Amino acid sequence: MDHAEKKEQLLRYYGYPEEAIPRLLKEISALSYEKVEKLILPYHDMIADKS
Repeated sequence: MDHAEKKEQLLRYYGYPEEAIPRLLKEISALSYEKVEKLILPYHDMIADKS
């Protein structure tokens, strides 16, 4: 599995909406998987404080 597939799986595992994943993958394409893993939060954690 290449890094792009691993990033996609990570976004899905973290609960990001399917329609947002292609755009997010473009935005994080230059980053290593390890950097992405450290930078992103589970989607539920990101939206928890926004209400």
